[in-house]
Amino acid sequence: MRDPVHEKRRAVLAALALAVLAACAQERPELVRLPAQRPEALLLRNVAVLDVATGVRTPERDVLVVGDRIQAIGPAGSLATEVEVQEIDGQGGTLLPGLVDMHGHVMSDPSPPWAIQIPDPDAVLRAFLYCGVTTLLDPADSSPEGFARRARVADGTLPGPLIYSAGLPITAPGGHPVGFVRLFAPWWIAWYVAPRSAAQVETPEHARAAAEANVRAGADFIKLMVDRLPEGAPRIGVAEMRAAVEAAHARGVRALAHIGTLEDARDAARAGVDAWVHGVYRERLSDEAVAELAAFGIPMVPTLTVFDSYAHALDGARPATELEREIAPPELLASFAEMPEDMPAIATFRPFLEQLHAERESGRDNARRLHEAGVTLYAGSDPQSGVFPGAGLHRELRQLEAAGLTPVEVIRAATLGPARFLAKSDDPDFGQVAPGKRADLLLVAGDPTQDLAALSKIREVIARGVRIERIPIAAQPSD
Repeated sequence: MRDPVHEKRRAVLAALALAVLAACAQERPELVRLPAQRPEALLLRNVAVLDVATGVRTPERDVLVVGDRIQAIGPAGSLATEVEVQEIDGQGGTLLPGLVDMHGHVMSDPSPPWAIQIPDPDAVLRAFLYCGVTTLLDPADSSPEGFARRARVADGTLPGPLIYSAGLPITAPGGHPVGFVRLFAPWWIAWYVAPRSAAQVETPEHARAAAEANVRAGADFIKLMVDRLPEGAPRIGVAEMRAAVEAAHARGVRALAHIGTLEDARDAARAGVDAWVHGVYRERLSDEAVAELAAFGIPMVPTLTVFDSYAHALDGARPATELEREIAPPELLASFAEMPEDMPAIATFRPFLEQLHAERESGRDNARRLHEAGVTLYAGSDPQSGVFPGAGLHRELRQLEAAGLTPVEVIRAATLGPARFLAKSDDPDFGQVAPGKRADLLLVAGDPTQDLAALSKIREVIARGVRIERIPIAAQPSD
């Protein structure tokens, strides 16, 4: 039995450690700002509207937003309203739904492992919004404030994308992410955070109880950590997976599985999970294995960007994108150029990095062939070291295009497809530009159906009918 006095002392020490880290952390940029007073309506004039379901882009349209809904769409110059309206010139641009990140960790920090900082979830949410992400699935948030933060975003008091949360992940004793926390977090905080980063289950009964506890706490999903990270870490058993999935399904909640190998994907599917997060990235799938996985009918969020980022950690070949330069300080972007050799955690992690470098094309090739075999792919970035919230999703979209998806298929994988999955509906109230739908909108320059790079040329972000003021880091005051 745990000693409550001892536990209290440990909690106090951890709080002090967190306070020290927070005091040393750099101040995060503002990036976005909500209007002081919301107009009654928005009118986007003379814009090309993209129907992501069909891929048809219709030019010269006006789109009227009233409250948090799209009220009407008509030919340019045809719409009028009697209420106060704020007009937005959309000429030369394309209007599409706000993006959905299907692997968007809110408690994350993009700094290199040797300079990691305490996550600032409010700043992460602002970065997502700046980059046009208006909805995200957070597949693992172990912080006690996670569900309250989700509510604050939903009621408009905290700027950010609407959050679907899986809460505390479920893993084997010592399994991922416990081992990673112990490896990379400073010892004087890891001893407290590591055991609280996941529910560690030894038996089906423990797994069932962990899933039920997550659902009671308010989780939209549960997540099973199946991949062995770090290399050789314990892996949750199939019986434990099945028990957790059955407990969640009995309460109307679906299950996600973090996978890395064919064995992981196969076992998770047989346990009844509803989606694979991460693809098979540790090995190239045979044609027979591709057919086997496709037959399960389970969607996949391959997160190609995160593994590409780690694969290039050894050679420093990671030029920043324009969006990354807009949301991250130059010194942070420059800090990835050279990995220190004298950090014990890096030495321990190096074999994994070398494996990723050797297999860096396998994940993309697997995703391409799974897509061709009929597996539904969703876009997700997995923000963490080297993967910047929001900007990382735009990298992922280019990775999906490189994996063989057409620009329209890529856009659908980050809009309507995820919306249908999250809402459990073929006709969700977001993920489309249509009357009656939630006004989560992204106005970009050019035509992304012809050039996917246009998605990163953001002119306007509208979240739940609110026009977001975007403030790139270069435009913010410096000390």
